[in-house]
Amino acid sequence: MLVFCIFLDLRKDIEIFVRFFNKMVYSSCIINTIDVELNHSITEQWMVSHLSDNSFFKPTLLYKEFMILDLIEKNAHITQREIAKTIGVAVSMINSYLDAYEKKGLIKKKKHSTKTVEYFVTKKGIERKKVLNISYLSASLKVYKSAKENIAKFLDQVIDKGFKIILLYGAGEVAEILLQSILLDKNMPIKISAIIDDDQNKQNHTLINTKIISLKEINAIPHDGILISSYTNNDIMLSKLKQANYDNSKILQFFDRA
Repeated sequence: MLVFCIFLDLRKDIEIFVRFFNKMVYSSCIINTIDVELNHSITEQWMVSHLSDNSFFKPTLLYKEFMILDLIEKNAHITQREIAKTIGVAVSMINSYLDAYEKKGLIKKKKHSTKTVEYFVTKKGIERKKVLNISYLSASLKVYKSAKENIAKFLDQVIDKGFKIILLYGAGEVAEILLQSILLDKNMPIKISAIIDDDQNKQNHTLINTKIISLKEINAIPHDGILISSYTNNDIMLSKLKQANYDNSKILQFFDRA
């Protein structure tokens, strides 16, 4: 029971950091993201969106096997072309994969015509998918732990520089993950007093119980420094802080491009 509980806690942590990976690595995706969000778990979402067409994470045969079995299990009427588009390979390769899986007893085919085929995942295929899923989760934990350690190391450096109360600049996914990291570590002596964002639609709202403000409001909130929590707009935000004559020694960058 204890091991199972630890596993669930780790899985919960991974789900939090999946969104962070979406910012840390390339966000290219070759499939319909709405369909993925509706029909896949958050772990599978990350697999599809970042292993499909990504030079950082190259799709492996095991990954392709997992996704093909998963897609067929969810939709017996899926076509080879749709599978190929989802995982980013040629249609001819999908045909080869399916033939191999059928020989292994992982799937069964039911032909209605030369163009219409139904695919079914066998009991053996379902068990195989479970094994692949657990193996993937194990590998993901290693990546997750490394990312978590990097975040903790960065925040420790912030603390060592004497910053205790900071503002985040950029109310996006990176800010959300930084907030979650601080909340998860109850011993971390950092407080995020507010989040700056230039989007008026976000201002006066909250992100994880933290108020979102405009850049003009920063002087009204006590703080030791501002941490830019955006990769895409890092340079723009840095420029705006300098234009506002903000003390350069109090500017922190999570994504320092210097």
